[in-house]
Amino acid sequence: MSRFILRYRGRGARPQDVVGKILAIGGAAVLEDSDRMMLVDAPEQELRKALGSEADWIVTPEVKYEVPDTRKKVRKPPSNEK
Repeated sequence: MSRFILRYRGRGARPQDVVGKILAIGGAAVLEDSDRMMLVDAPEQELRKALGSEADWIVTPEVKYEVPDTRKKVRKPPSNEK
């Protein structure tokens, strides 16, 4: 399964029947939840099928970025040997 960010962009509170559709997907789990966004672990095809007719929802795969190591490091001085 993959993790997806779901964003409700409609007016007012998000419809609870859609949340019920997401929870009805076999093996789906809501990992994080706020008023307008959810982080869901679910099969992509089943998730998109459950939200297919819902125009106010955006489904985006979660993307992880590696944070660069910006700490200063001691470097070995160049060798003058030839």
